[in-house]
Amino acid sequence: MREALFERKSGAPGEHEKEIYAVPLSLPARTAEMFLSAVLIWLRQAIKALAALFLFATLLPLALGLALGIPTAQVLALISSTIVLQANAAFVGVGMGMHPVAVLVIMTLVEVGSVLAILFICDAFAIQSARVRDMLRRTEEKMQRVPYLAKYGAITLIILPAMPVVGLYSSAVIGWILRWDRGLSLLFITIGWVAVTVFLILVALGFVRVLA
Repeated sequence: MREALFERKSGAPGEHEKEIYAVPLSLPARTAEMFLSAVLIWLRQAIKALAALFLFATLLPLALGLALGIPTAQVLALISSTIVLQANAAFVGVGMGMHPVAVLVIMTLVEVGSVLAILFICDAFAIQSARVRDMLRRTEEKMQRVPYLAKYGAITLIILPAMPVVGLYSSAVIGWILRWDRGLSLLFITIGWVAVTVFLILVALGFVRVLA
């Protein structure tokens, strides 16, 4: 229980002796303190998430578009399409006449920013929720029973972005829940993302025909 410290003067007037005594904080005060702590944690994680999105999903793509002479409207359209359509945004980029390499790079930057943002938000849940922390603890215990999976499991994230049921965002959450190394998770998700995006760009350009 948290306590508040107060001072009370003692002795004759003019003397400087003081007595320190503790008064327990009231329930509303403790509740307000816990609420403020939760707000600060969420605010800190939200700032990290927004910073990642701004840097990778906005600033760098716009800078690349400016350097390559791509209209800002087209870059913003590709960014928003990637966030909504994920890898299928390759058709949007190619349809606007953008260079395939520029489409790939811009979409990959958006992917990196999105994955980092999701990981930061997931961290906020883990910090605040005892239930989430308990779930992560149980998951880690199960992972330790399968050393091979714990060591090489993140490689499976390569194929998840290409799966319609899973996709990019769920891949990041799965890697976070399974407590796989964050750097490796980001690396393998990005590898899978690049692979599926290149494939869809080739489809959009007509180099690859997909059977109906």
